[in-house]
Amino acid sequence: MNQKSIEHITLYSLVLVGTLVVGVLVRQYVLSKGVDDFSSIVAFFATVIVLMAIYTSLQTTSNQFLLPRIEAFLFRFPAFQKMKKHNDTVSVPEAPTIKESKQATPDVIDPAPTTEEAISEPSEYEVLRTNSIAKKNRAIQTKLEKVISYTKQTMVAYMNEEDLNRLCAYIVEYSSGDTLQKISPVKVDSQLKSIDIMHFGWNIGKAFSKKRIHTATFIKNVFAHALRDIEISTIERKMSHAESKCEINLDSKIA
Repeated sequence: MNQKSIEHITLYSLVLVGTLVVGVLVRQYVLSKGVDDFSSIVAFFATVIVLMAIYTSLQTTSNQFLLPRIEAFLFRFPAFQKMKKHNDTVSVPEAPTIKESKQATPDVIDPAPTTEEAISEPSEYEVLRTNSIAKKNRAIQTKLEKVISYTKQTMVAYMNEEDLNRLCAYIVEYSSGDTLQKISPVKVDSQLKSIDIMHFGWNIGKAFSKKRIHTATFIKNVFAHALRDIEISTIERKMSHAESKCEINLDSKIA
């Protein structure tokens, strides 16, 4: 324990003893006035608490406001400046030179490396795997961007903006899974026939390498209004049928 800590403990002990003495005197005074014993004890503790709070407040005020101003005032005098410099010089020991450090420090064996230090660089397998996964993810993202671009260019003339945005969001979700959690069907212009929507579904399903039944279920749910009278099994069977008159043609190379 350093000298400063001992001084703080001594100071607080004296303050505590002083407040206890004053508290006892207050208790005796209250008892002498004919007050009951319980009330005198309350007066004792209240006195101690109030005095400690006052001391703490005065100490805080002194440290934050009075001492800096007093020190700033004393710094105007050369004698105090010299004394301050001398104390700073004495309190900060000189760092030993390299030669002294070598003489004072005995030879020691370097400690064994910790677990973290012992961890080597990634193996060739890990590097190859990381690069392969990154390449695959880039390919998936590129394919998704092409399908979304195709969707916007193909359907923008037959849907309002809100429905088109929701359709794109459904396609993004569908690209990473076979089913959607929640769907609010979109509406298309009456110019599009059911075969057009089937062709559109087959095109994006082909781009994502989806099974026909999954694609048929997807467009049946998303375009529920336009395909309300057609069963999923029928959609699955007819979606790749080519017809002479249609707005959306079959295209297996959109991505």
